[in-house]
Amino acid sequence: MIRTRFIYSKRHGACFVPHIALAQIFSRSARRAGLELEMTHGFSPRAKISFCPELPAGVVALNECVDMFFQDLADHDLDLLDDMNASLPEGFNISRVIYPDDESPSLGKLCKHAEYLLRSFKCDNLIQHAKNFYSDSLIKSECQGEWTRIILSEPAQNPIGGLVKNMINENIINGWHEINIVRVSIGKYNPELDTVSL
Repeated sequence: MIRTRFIYSKRHGACFVPHIALAQIFSRSARRAGLELEMTHGFSPRAKISFCPELPAGVVALNECVDMFFQDLADHDLDLLDDMNASLPEGFNISRVIYPDDESPSLGKLCKHAEYLLRSFKCDNLIQHAKNFYSDSLIKSECQGEWTRIILSEPAQNPIGGLVKNMINENIINGWHEINIVRVSIGKYNPELDTVSL
C-alpha cells in the first residue's frame, strides 16, 4: 500500500462541487488513470481516501490536500501527476505529489490552521465580525486591498461557513452571493514566514 498526498486546487465551476462528492470524483479519476486503489475492509468496502476539513460549496480552494492509498504505482511513478490531472474534471488541478512516510500524521492532525481571503463589504468591519465570531480562534487578520485575509485555528471546528451564516442571521449580508471566499491554504501556521502550509 502506497500513501500518496495530492495538493490540488478547486476553481471555477469545480468550487461548487460539495465535499461529499470529492471521494467519488478522485476515486473515479484514479481508476480512469489506470490506478488501483486500496480498499477499506468490512461490509461495504470503499476506496481509502482522506481529505482535509471540508469547505462549503462555492468556496474557491487553492491548496487543498487529499491522501489516497494505492496498491501499486510502479507504472505511474514518473507520470502520476500528469495521469491524475488528465483524468480529473475541469476546474480541478493537482500541483504537487507528496509521499508521506508511515509515521506521518493524518491530515486531520496536520490541518491545524487555514488561511482565507474574503471580499464583501468594508475590510475593517469584516475583520471585526470575524473577531467577534471566532474569538481566540482567529489567529491573524489584515486588509489586503479589497480582500480581507484571516487565519483560523482548527478549521474543522471553526468552519468559514459559520461566519457567513452568522452574518446572514444578523442581517449584515443577505446571502452567500454577497461574499467571495477563497481558501488559500491549509496546514500549520508559521508566524515567522506568515504562511500556512503542510
